[in-house]
Amino acid sequence: MFTEKLRGRFGAAPLFTHYDGTAGSRVELSGTTFSNWVDKTVNMLDGLGVGAGEPVHLDLVNTDPGHWVTAVWVAAIWQRGCPVAERDDGDAVLAVVGPASQIRGPVTVMCSLHPLGLGLADLPAGCTDYADVLAEPDVHWEEPAPPDDLAWLPDITRAGLERFPGSDQRLLFADPPPGWESVRMLLVSPVLGGGSTVVVTGTPPERVSRIAAEEKALLTRVGEAL
Repeated sequence: MFTEKLRGRFGAAPLFTHYDGTAGSRVELSGTTFSNWVDKTVNMLDGLGVGAGEPVHLDLVNTDPGHWVTAVWVAAIWQRGCPVAERDDGDAVLAVVGPASQIRGPVTVMCSLHPLGLGLADLPAGCTDYADVLAEPDVHWEEPAPPDDLAWLPDITRAGLERFPGSDQRLLFADPPPGWESVRMLLVSPVLGGGSTVVVTGTPPERVSRIAAEEKALLTRVGEAL
């Protein structure tokens, strides 16, 4: 259901907007652009040999939970038919990390987190640069995974994603915390409900309030009822 709903988000209407106060950037992804990034990332997963059902350790949900790249990776891992692991218990076949991370997996993809997805100036040995995804096709088709397959370790199934409330609102989150609840509210809820997300990181509160007004978004917090 999640992947099918995401595929239905055609057009130029925004799905995910990220303000990075540290970088001084604003990146807005429409449903179409977001899906193109997801398709490219799934094709990268295929090329790295990640098979359906194999856990992927997405450390970005711990280090950079509000970044648009993190949201793209979550959606791509699910589209590939794999579960997301917040931490590696030894079963993950791939680790996806930020530029400062020392975590490594059997295969490691390192993300620069540059606002425009550019590559790393100094890529550590043994890591794949996520910027390589730009060379991947932006079309991908995957048979839907069985509903009882895990989407988020240890216990959230793909069918379970559909039980979370969707949101049709444009919601703004400032510096969301690590973990599942941020993924649920920033990504799952707007995709299921037809809404959109604005994330602001590293920005003073008074500026956050102005951004909320400019974006016509409701300022809320992860964990608040929708």
